Amino acid sequence: MRERRLNAAGQYHVCFVCTEEAHLLPRINGEGVDLEFVRVDLGIESLAVLSTGEKAGNPRWFESEQERLRREQQKLSRKEKGSNNWERQRKRVAKVHQRIQDRRKDFIEKLTTRLVENFDVI
Repeated sequence: MRERRLNAAGQYHVCFVCTEEAHLLPRINGEGVDLEFVRVDLGIESLAVLSTGEKAGNPRWFESEQERLRREQQKLSRKEKGSNNWERQRKRVAKVHQRIQDRRKDFIEKLTTRLVENFDVI
């Protein structure tokens, strides 16, 4: 019997393992010049404050999706537990949670990639 690997939202996830030679990124200012560095302070109001004065805001994805999540969970609570309709609604709630998680992860990955590309030392 084949086992299906689904998350709560009904999405498949696949992992690949591969080997690749690690290589150093070129310096930002070129060879023989001082390293470009930045300090990062993590906070609540601003997710990250850089020593350059730049602030990376905290998008607060949960707050923006809270109303939609509330409505979907309310619909779920009205269904008879274990029924087909309950299962369908449970997946809808899981999709809202997955959307929040994906948006948070995307924002963090874009921020860290930008920091790595723009600074030699963090």
